This record gives sequence, structure tokens and C-alpha cells, in this order.
Amino acid sequence: MKNREEILALEICECGEKSVAQAIEIFQETSLPFKKAKKLVTECNKSCCRVALLKLYDMNLFGRFDYEEIAYLIEQRAERIRQLGQGV
Repeated sequence: MKNREEILALEICECGEKSVAQAIEIFQETSLPFKKAKKLVTECNKSCCRVALLKLYDMNLFGRFDYEEIAYLIEQRAERIRQLGQGV
């Protein structure tokens, strides 16, 4: 299991090359709805990191972060990408 600092350093979006910590900072500094705030983080329209970002956005709204859940969602996305790359 990863500690909080390791999770904050994880890359949440490959397109925007943003870490979890950077995404949290962006979400905290904006009052935009999710769809527009997501573009600030991802800098694209892809949906590969949508689940983790939506969860992080919601956690920001409620003021409590479950870092283990975010790490799990990032890990699941990476696993799906690996499987697609292998043709599974």
C-alpha cells in the first residue's frame, strides 16, 4: 500500500502529465463545473482518466480525500491500458 506522498505524486493524467497533487490544486482553485475543470487538468477531451478525475473532483467538493481509492482507480486505468495494448 502506498503512502499519501506517493499517491499525491502519481500521474493522474498521461495527456496533461499532471500528478494527483496538481489535479487537487487545480480543482481547489476553480469554481468551474467538472467538464471544464477536467480540461484544465487533462488538456484534452479523452475519457481515459475520467473516472479517477471525477472521483477526485467530488472529493474536493466534499473536502475529504480518500487517497487509497484514487490510487486504486489510477491502477485500474493503467491495467486496462496494458490489457488493451496486449490485445486481451
